[in-house]
Amino acid sequence: MSPSRLFIKTFSVSLALVVLVLISGCTTAPSGSDGTIPVTSQPLTTVSQSTVPSPTSGATGADIQLRSNIYGYSSNPQVGIDTIYFSIGLTSQAPSVDLTRTEVVFSAPGAAPIVLTHGTKDSTTTFRTTQGNNAVTSLSPRDEVEIRFRVTGVPAGSKVQIEVKPPAGAVLPISRTVPATLSAVNILN
Repeated sequence: MSPSRLFIKTFSVSLALVVLVLISGCTTAPSGSDGTIPVTSQPLTTVSQSTVPSPTSGATGADIQLRSNIYGYSSNPQVGIDTIYFSIGLTSQAPSVDLTRTEVVFSAPGAAPIVLTHGTKDSTTTFRTTQGNNAVTSLSPRDEVEIRFRVTGVPAGSKVQIEVKPPAGAVLPISRTVPATLSAVNILN
């Protein structure tokens, strides 16, 4: 047998087998129980609501946010800083916070932590809250409120801790260091 005849026979047999496979695949009965083609569907996605209730008063730790640098004012840089100032705000979905029931705890090395309560004047036992030059007693979403309080001379290079404690929810912890060289207005890092 010549090579060209062998090729033609091999090609013909292969072609016949391919045709048989295609025809038999197209004419087999559907695999459904009643002779129908089974339908496949997309997987279902189940969405359920959380069973954890959302807070209705106060705030969670992520709700109260620091919105500015922490500033330390010094009327006498050789003594240290004597006033601390910063701004806070809430996330857009957070409930309002009653600032009259909020506490600020200030800690510096060598002294016991001082718990400051809301007041109308700067002092070493109270803090005041303002928006611009106006005193405020609550913090709502989209508001930015300034907190200001006096401290007893915190020397340069000292580490300080500030905690803003709302009446409900988690504390906003702030840890900063007073600069090594002081001027009248300082940013605590």
